Amino acid sequence: MAERPDLDYALPILAEALSGRVIEEVVVKDPVVLRLMEEGTPEELLVGQRVTSLARRAHFAHFGLSGRDLLIAPMLAGRFDLGKRGGRRRKDTVFVLGLGDVELRYRDDVRMGKVYVCPHERWTDIPGLGTLGLDALDPDVFTLDAFSARIRKRRDQVRLFLMDKSEVDALGNAYADEVLFEAKVHPKTRCNKLSDAQVEALHRAVPAVLAGAAAELEARQPPLDEKLRDFLKVRNRKGEPCPRCGARIRVAGVRGYDSFFCGSCQRDGGSSGLIDWSRVGR
Repeated sequence: MAERPDLDYALPILAEALSGRVIEEVVVKDPVVLRLMEEGTPEELLVGQRVTSLARRAHFAHFGLSGRDLLIAPMLAGRFDLGKRGGRRRKDTVFVLGLGDVELRYRDDVRMGKVYVCPHERWTDIPGLGTLGLDALDPDVFTLDAFSARIRKRRDQVRLFLMDKSEVDALGNAYADEVLFEAKVHPKTRCNKLSDAQVEALHRAVPAVLAGAAAELEARQPPLDEKLRDFLKVRNRKGEPCPRCGARIRVAGVRGYDSFFCGSCQRDGGSSGLIDWSRVGR
């Protein structure tokens, strides 16, 4: 999934290239990704529209246009690309906007992402955007009291809480794992079983992990269409040694999602009867 650090890095690049430009061409290579929330064809709704703003809404890129809104949720494999108008497009390109001599290309080889076109201010009707949680990088909003009040109301597993965009804005699979590792909390620990110290550790870890990732991307300046993940400590590192203690990184299923964690650093504490991986061996 394109997560918050990815979008926070990509959107200023897109804004510099596209702001003020007028959409002259729309190419839909695969209609399965497109969602039109008003009557008309993609051409009728988008051609002639000027790009007036770009913003992140949870895991969506929000293109404010002169007459309506365009929102793209890259999901698991989606990525953005800028190219010369009429230039060669990669095979995974599914949606293209031509703006003068520039093309914005949305690429998605598994077609899980979605492109929404909607009337102004109707973006809150899009699933997942009706209610956005605490902005994790706004210290005036993401206070310990506010975070604690939300997590204490939940009885499900802590990883599910962290990935709920109506609670925290915003974490996906990769950075939820990194936050839990940083806080030394097992992904299956239930929210109502967390100690005060664990809640405080999670509250510190969320902005620290997101800000650290943003700094890494800014320092390395990867190509717009590259999803940089090689600096993550546990995500997709099954079987590798934990960078903190040397135990092996494990994988657990959490409601259909793979969660990577250290069996030694992130012990369950017996609250849910899970395997104590620290006793299984390294």
